[in-house]
Amino acid sequence: MLADGRPPALVEALLASVETRPASNVITSTVEQIAGAPSRTFRAWAQEHAEEFR
Repeated sequence: MLADGRPPALVEALLASVETRPASNVITSTVEQIAGAPSRTFRAWAQEHAEEFR
């Protein structure tokens, strides 16, 4: 964020908010509506595409 020109105070505030933000279990159908397929975890995506990064 700093490299993109965000003020240091903003970056620090955003990072600090991660520690105090409550967990969210909200699940929506937005990805499926846009992509035509249900969403999946980042882990599942990364495992499926691992060879492309080697």
